Amino acid sequence: MPDRWFTPRSARQTLDALRPAAENLCRLYRKLERNRPARILSDQPVDPLYFTLVWHLHRTLGEIHRGGAQVKDLRRGQLEFPARRAGRPVLLCWQVGETTLGFWHEPEAGFAGRQPVDEDGPWEEAG
Repeated sequence: MPDRWFTPRSARQTLDALRPAAENLCRLYRKLERNRPARILSDQPVDPLYFTLVWHLHRTLGEIHRGGAQVKDLRRGQLEFPARRAGRPVLLCWQVGETTLGFWHEPEAGFAGRQPVDEDGPWEEAG
């Protein structure tokens, strides 16, 4: 059960605050992939930059989670916001590069099942 439920409006307000963190998350993940050791042996040193990137990535994930969003894809910067629509849980979703939060989907449908947000739909306020 999520700690917080969003409506499209409250998710957009939260997204405004979290967008820089989500964009940073994508940048950090790409750097982490480029700096990942090909193979680590027990006696092989690892570049400290790799651990610094892991620390920053972890910190950024924490910032997003504290905002109430769920990170579904690090590479795309996909965030999901738990919501209630007509009495059932759904997810409002956004990814880095999109101008605004404009889609939702059933939890089982995933990103491929996204549907446009209808502002006057049966969204339920947190309660």
